[in-house]
Amino acid sequence: MLNYKFRLYPTTKEQELLLEQTLDCCRWVYNYFLDKNMSEYDMNYILTELKEQHPWLHKYYHSKMLQMVAKQVAAARKVAVGRLSYRKDEDFNAFTYNQSGFRIEKDKLVLSKIGSIKIVLHRQPVNVKQVTVCRSKTGKKWYAVVACDVLRRLYSTIIKYTKPAVGIDVGITKFCHDSDNHAVENPQFLTKMLKPLRKAHRRVSRRQIGSNNREKAKHMLARLYERIHNKRHDFLHKKSAYYASHYDLIFLERLKVLNLTKNHRLARKILDASWSAFKNMLQYKANRVIEVEPAYSSVDCSRCGHPVPKSLAVRTHACQKCGAVLDRDYNASLNILQRGLESLMMLLPVERREVTPVEIAQQRSLKQEAHEFIRG
Repeated sequence: MLNYKFRLYPTTKEQELLLEQTLDCCRWVYNYFLDKNMSEYDMNYILTELKEQHPWLHKYYHSKMLQMVAKQVAAARKVAVGRLSYRKDEDFNAFTYNQSGFRIEKDKLVLSKIGSIKIVLHRQPVNVKQVTVCRSKTGKKWYAVVACDVLRRLYSTIIKYTKPAVGIDVGITKFCHDSDNHAVENPQFLTKMLKPLRKAHRRVSRRQIGSNNREKAKHMLARLYERIHNKRHDFLHKKSAYYASHYDLIFLERLKVLNLTKNHRLARKILDASWSAFKNMLQYKANRVIEVEPAYSSVDCSRCGHPVPKSLAVRTHACQKCGAVLDRDYNASLNILQRGLESLMMLLPVERREVTPVEIAQQRSLKQEAHEFIRG
């Protein structure tokens, strides 16, 4: 399933009001089912009785959309720890049409019981199975997340070898440093916006609860967070597209980000860098992404393999055995590339089929380069 996100433009205030009323209805059904300790099947059965008690549910809202609310409650109970809390208006920002109740026509998204809404299609979705309409945190923008059932492998089993391989070391001081000695500075979008964010949080806390001024202050705070989110994702998309278009093989460290964020001095900067989002973008854009073990990638010398222990404050790798003097992150990226090429021999699939002379030459050249790189 591939999800495509498209911008929606309600042309009239009536359309926007219908979307907001649909959100309120789904939130009401969600909060109603929170008090009912029952399975998803039982909730769907109760939903039919609920429509008889409240005819407006059947008249103004699509049945499949309301069933997805029951599925959402059942999924939340599986992962929740303790009692689920009621959803407020600002906490419920999406509703879903599954399998039916929607249709995409040129530049229009037709939703059952709502009507046609202008949609900007930057690509043509095929075999659409589900449409989720969501509202931004600021409440001013609407989006449609279209889920398409596409026959697509998780990764490519055939390495084209028309482009080189690269190892990427991610960090905090620099966002990433690859084995071609290209360094990308960390933009630190959240860190640079800490001062206005703190002022916006203080402005919200000083306003009276329930007042219009508090709502305005919360809206300004949401705009700041939305701006940070948009800048970060734009940066990540551009960098992942660059590596996906220039390299066939990309090697990354297998990092456990949740464990790294237990260091409270670095947690904010680690989450601001968004390493996991960068890896996910590479995985669906690039030809092949392979993760390697990160242990001692910054310690071992990439030229001779001799360990050179150093603290995080030391940014230069200086090997006393072979005399190599490299940037710390550059040395780590070379080690990642070397380990990736070593593990590649075990990951390449073995297929019983006829192999053309071109494929034999490509496999031999790949193995030859890997062995030459490992030897030094």
